[in-house]
Amino acid sequence: MNIRFALIDEYPQVLSHYTACNYGGGLDDKDKVVVAIDEQVIGAVRICIENDIKVLRGMQIKPAWQKKGIGSLMLKFLADNVDMNGCYCLPFKHLKTFYGLIGFAEILLQDAPEFLRQRLEKYLSLGHNEMIIMMINKNV
Repeated sequence: MNIRFALIDEYPQVLSHYTACNYGGGLDDKDKVVVAIDEQVIGAVRICIENDIKVLRGMQIKPAWQKKGIGSLMLKFLADNVDMNGCYCLPFKHLKTFYGLIGFAEILLQDAPEFLRQRLEKYLSLGHNEMIIMMINKNV
């Protein structure tokens, strides 16, 4: 298995992976995408810029590969290769410790950008259990 940045011509494969994982967040050519490859894409996560703010989105691992440390390796790759300071994410609450491994910490709703507060409120209204986290210190 190899963890690396996806090449732009691999983005269609990443989109297919996202579709297979029932993730509908999309993908933009400007996103920085990290993939886990084992003959095919088995995991992906991306950093996108929304309203001039970095947002970590789309952490998706194929079910057969989950709970094998791949997500942690992809997060570590990101933390080692991308300036993550000031980056936000809206993960499920039970993943707080997972994202904390690279320095993300929960923040108060009022401390988040408005568009992320609105996104979180939408998720919560659908019965989801997300929170807003922010990269506080990359060198944890």
